[in-house]
Amino acid sequence: MSLKLLFLDELIGYAKSKVMIVLWFGLPLLSFLIQFIDPGQLEGMPVSFLVSLVVSSIGGTLSAIMLSTSIVSEKNRHVYELFLIRPVRRSNLLLAKFLAVYSCLVIAVSISLVVGLIIDGFTGDLSEFYLESTIDSLIIGVSSMAITCSIGILFGVITSSVPVAAILSVYLGSQLSSLIILPAFFIEALDPKLLALSLGICLTITIMSLNLFLFNRKQF
Repeated sequence: MSLKLLFLDELIGYAKSKVMIVLWFGLPLLSFLIQFIDPGQLEGMPVSFLVSLVVSSIGGTLSAIMLSTSIVSEKNRHVYELFLIRPVRRSNLLLAKFLAVYSCLVIAVSISLVVGLIIDGFTGDLSEFYLESTIDSLIIGVSSMAITCSIGILFGVITSSVPVAAILSVYLGSQLSSLIILPAFFIEALDPKLLALSLGICLTITIMSLNLFLFNRKQF
């Protein structure tokens, strides 16, 4: 079975899952509710900027939990034994999961961001500076989500308990992914957007490579 077919199968499954349905509707709703925050508390921060930060954090964490618990559950139910008696590459199984969940997550966050931009447009806050800062925060958020999803897969591969996988994804996944912007706070010359994008790509590839290595050595 090819990566494309596995991806489409996983994409349909995750798109209909309860967690993803929450993201489809919950994140845009959150974008709408944020507009009721007292503007004084935002200190000039555009709604769309705040939305991109909040929804990427929440969406990334939930997706990591979904990935880790899904893999552990499938291992415990010996699902992969059925795949491995067919001509299916092990690497394709994990890549399909990552790409499917990450695609759904990016779409959900993009919808939420559009809602935030529309709100900024109606309130007159949609200036060029605000739009640029929102795009920057989206890039940082998307990079962070890629790392979070790859870490979720790692916990799913190395653990055999669903609760443990979920706890690790919540308390470590989101925390580790946020480290990509820390250097920019200490070195002013660094561009947070380019730094997050570069580290996001490098760390995601590194973690996913480790995931594939460990998964290929698993005995099912």
